[in-house]
Amino acid sequence: MKKLIALFVLLVFVAGLIFISNNECLAAWGRKDKDKENEEEVKADEPKLIHAFKDADALGEFEQLYVAKQATFGRMGVLQAYFSMEQNNLSQIDAQMQEKFGFKMDPSKMYDLNRDTMEMREVGPVAPTVPVPSE
Repeated sequence: MKKLIALFVLLVFVAGLIFISNNECLAAWGRKDKDKENEEEVKADEPKLIHAFKDADALGEFEQLYVAKQATFGRMGVLQAYFSMEQNNLSQIDAQMQEKFGFKMDPSKMYDLNRDTMEMREVGPVAPTVPVPSE
């Protein structure tokens, strides 16, 4: 099930990139049902122009950034799906621990499992992470 969700997210991402990168396909799809009688209505429904590119170089540079942004959105979707699956896994493990052993581990605390004495001890709070200064 987890693999199917990840595969689905990946397929949606790839399909989106293909659809977005093929402007002719998008334009043809929009023109398919329209005829010249409805041209005035179409003009009223056209999206608002937000930028006109000066030359092909500027358009190419923008397109690279746009594709990179879309790819980032796709990767974020995959990561979010993966995070959700792992979070679900963690909930299942916690439920099993609670059911079988009668306790739930607090993620904000550190624990020590001693195999020799067959004991689990709470050691204390998790040490706060120190942010690394950026240059």
